[in-house]
Order: sequence, then structure tokens, then C-alpha cells
Amino acid sequence: MRRLCRRALSLGVVVLLAANAAGAEQTDDHAVATDWLRSVAEGGTTVGQIILLDQAMQGYSEAQYALATIYRGAAGVARDMNQARRWYQAAAAQGHRAALDSLRYLAGEGDGAAFHALGLLSRDGLGVPRDAARARQAFRWAGEDGHVLALFALADLQLDGVGGAVDEMAAEAGYAQVARLAQNALIMPAGEEGAAIKARKSRARAQYWIAKLYLAGAGGLEQDAVAAARWFAGAADSGFDLAQYELGRLYRDGRWPGSNRRRHRE
Repeated sequence: MRRLCRRALSLGVVVLLAANAAGAEQTDDHAVATDWLRSVAEGGTTVGQIILLDQAMQGYSEAQYALATIYRGAAGVARDMNQARRWYQAAAAQGHRAALDSLRYLAGEGDGAAFHALGLLSRDGLGVPRDAARARQAFRWAGEDGHVLALFALADLQLDGVGGAVDEMAAEAGYAQVARLAQNALIMPAGEEGAAIKARKSRARAQYWIAKLYLAGAGGLEQDAVAAARWFAGAADSGFDLAQYELGRLYRDGRWPGSNRRRHRE
């Protein structure tokens, strides 16, 4: 934990400096309106939350930042750090300095998911200059915290030699670790209802990443689109939106058994 905190300082400084030169600014009127909506939402008013969510989904970075702050722990709103990071990242991708600062702070507290978000921003050049080497390091630190998505992203960079030397052995080890973590998460522990709900969410995430491994033919699994679709379907049935999206793509591309499009192509 302390090691992650120290590492956050070096990564965060560069991210924040880059934010000064990047990004979309909101108008003064819109900022005032967003502040008002935020105060209404924090007061527990559902309408305020809905309007703020709509503004965030339309791409207003101030609304995205406000929504993230609410999810992080506002009065009258259930704390949801996954949603908080999601909206911080969306705002930061537009160069919102406070959102970048918030991700840096979370990473400084040892939050591996925040490191992953910062790595994505650096890898894709969103809100900050593209820097694959820095992204690679951020993914590595997040992976040390057990972040599965970061481990997968790091392995991709190592396999392709992006942001550093090609390291096929490290990539293979990374994919294998993702597979192990995913398989372990599929074992649902007995316990109270809250733990069971959390386990089901972890199970869906694990199913999603096993499907990705099948698509890539990595982590000791042979490439198999049909098997991938089955794993995506399991995660999609649990409401995991990324799995629903990927399953839709497989249907679209005719890579799911019984697809009409596949027969037409043949």
C-alpha cells in the first residue's frame, strides 16, 4: 500500500501538469448550473441526480466530475467507488484538472483501480499526452494491487512491445495470472447476502475476462470464439454491460452459433 502511495506522486505530477494544457472548459453559466445541480443531488433529490447524470452522459466534464464526487460519498447518495472512478476518468479524459487530481489522490491512497484509470489516460492520450511507457508503469503498479484489467492491459503492451521492449514471457505470465484470478473469482464463497452479491459481481467480471482470453487465445487457452461467446453470455446475464456489448459484437459479426450472418458469409 505505501509503495503504491509513493509511486502515485511521480505519476500524478505529470498527469496534473499535462492537464493544464489539455481539455474542454465549461462556460461560467454551465459551471454555476452544475454546482446548483450538485447541491440538489447531494441533498437526496432524485430529480437533481437524474439531470446531473443526463448532463454527464452528454459529455459535460463538470457534470461528470460532480457526479463522481457524489458517488464518492455525498449525503443522501450510496457510495459507489466504481462509478466515482468511471466519471472521474471520463472528465479527466477531457482535461478536467480536478478529476485528474482526484484520480491521483485515490492512487496515492493505494487504489489500484485509480492507477489503472491513469494508465488508460496515458496509453490513449486522453486529457494528457500519450505516453505508453508511463501507462505501462501505471498498469504494473495497479497489477501489484491485483487489478485484473491492468494486468491484462500490461500484458498486451508487453506482447506488442509498446512503451518498452517486447517481453513475450512476461506477457504470457500476465495472461496466465489473469486466467487464474478469473477462475478463482468464479468460485463463489458462502456467506451473508452482501458477500454473495459482491461475489456474483466478481463472477461476472471473471467470466468477461475469461471470454477475452478465449478471443485472444492467451493465458493457456486456445482461441475459440464460440467458447468466448458462452462466457460473455454468462456475464451478460448477470447484467455486466461490457459483456453485453461484446456479445452483441459477436452476434453482429456472425461469430455466435446459429448466426444468420455467418451462414450468409459462408
